[in-house]
Amino acid sequence: MVADLLTQRLDADHWGFKAARLSEVTQLGLPVPPALCLRAEDLSRAAAEAVNATITWLRLYRPRRVVLRTSAHEDLAESAQAGRTASLLNCPPDASALLRTIDQELLTTENLGGGSGACIMVQEQIEAPLYGVAFYEDGHLTVEAARHTEGITAGRPPQTRARVEGNRFHLTTQESPIPGMLLTRRLLQSCRLLHEHFGFGVDVEWAWTGAAVVVLQIRPITRSLLECAA
Repeated sequence: MVADLLTQRLDADHWGFKAARLSEVTQLGLPVPPALCLRAEDLSRAAAEAVNATITWLRLYRPRRVVLRTSAHEDLAESAQAGRTASLLNCPPDASALLRTIDQELLTTENLGGGSGACIMVQEQIEAPLYGVAFYEDGHLTVEAARHTEGITAGRPPQTRARVEGNRFHLTTQESPIPGMLLTRRLLQSCRLLHEHFGFGVDVEWAWTGAAVVVLQIRPITRSLLECAA
């Protein structure tokens, strides 16, 4: 019924693609926020077990804030569906309150794509100076970054844009260019590794701590970057 994202390899048929892919990312050695995964179909009939598991997880990882995410059969390689599932930010680290929010706001067919083979992720919310998205395919990287937790995905204007095409590098930033260049290099390394591992062009949501790229989500890109550059 429950799984620890950082220590278990998760099957997409049981936990949805968001959780399953992130569990693979951790095994590649890339930073991922810790998360407790709760199977959606088990929550209504085993509520006490879910509360106890959440209490234990909160005591172990001690997050200051929590984000609740749904993970279902979205974001297939042939039909990526960014935005189909739900995320709730800035939740307090209180097990009863979290499970109540899950029951009232997330356990719906719309959020879970039917409910079978889906889960709710109780995940540490990363506090970072920059958040954003990166798209990578065959040596082509596009990056957009913002200062807010929901980052570019909420439609906020980016503080930094970067593009890498082979040996060509272009950076536009409101910040000092040196951190932007470091961030872009780290994203290039991470996205290249993810691209090679998963075998598709990657759309990565990330947080930048100033020293490391933390992977928040990975899905297939919806349109080839090579087509966009043509």
